[in-house]
Amino acid sequence: MSQNDGPKKLPRLSKLDALTLLDITVKCLECSTEAEYKQIFALLNTIVPFDQSTSGLAKLSSDGAVESYELANINYPVEWLQTYKEKNFSGIDVIVKRNFTSFTPQYWDHTYKAHKPAREFITLASDFNLIHGYTYGARPFGFCKQASLFSFSGNFKKYDPTVIAILQTIVPHLHLASSRIIESRLIQHNRKLLSGREREVLSWLKHGKSSWDISTILQISECTVNYHIYNIIKKLDVQNRPQAVAVATHLGILDPD
Repeated sequence: MSQNDGPKKLPRLSKLDALTLLDITVKCLECSTEAEYKQIFALLNTIVPFDQSTSGLAKLSSDGAVESYELANINYPVEWLQTYKEKNFSGIDVIVKRNFTSFTPQYWDHTYKAHKPAREFITLASDFNLIHGYTYGARPFGFCKQASLFSFSGNFKKYDPTVIAILQTIVPHLHLASSRIIESRLIQHNRKLLSGREREVLSWLKHGKSSWDISTILQISECTVNYHIYNIIKKLDVQNRPQAVAVATHLGILDPD
């Protein structure tokens, strides 16, 4: 077993660090905005001395392959993230691959020693000082249907079991927080698919109202109501009214009852 495998017993922390760790777990439960989410990492930075961090959620296929990935970046360089996407580094990044297959904490130096990274990848990563670090993520659990990844880079030239133990303690809580933040972001994006009036019409459709009923309630013509419904069905790429209601509820455009 390598040094970064298996659960680690949390070492004795100072009283201040222990209270900070407790505070982080509470804030993970309470956070509801991206600003609050980033504040959690600022707090974590007081006990784990990283320089740059990022996080994200991945939808995995039945065989464990990453189907889609949604990033919640903390302070990784935007230029690096753009380069990473343009060059499709996700397909050759051994850290990411191991995270979503083993879900064990990684000290990058150990992973790179066991699985040699591509030369272009490691050269460009070094340009952004992304050579030494730790990565850990959680499998889908509870209401969180996606897997997570949390990476921390910095002057980690030596393996520190304390960092591993802290990450094993805190990552499940970060996983829940990131799930809420990214889900909220996606819902806000989805709600922009329809106009305010279209959402209003759709809401009345959900309550079983006919076009004539809605025209009376909203004091607009039945023809206008049907025009809105036509646009709703087209925008959501569905076939009929019940399907529009079902899809809109699933996407968070309509609140569930």
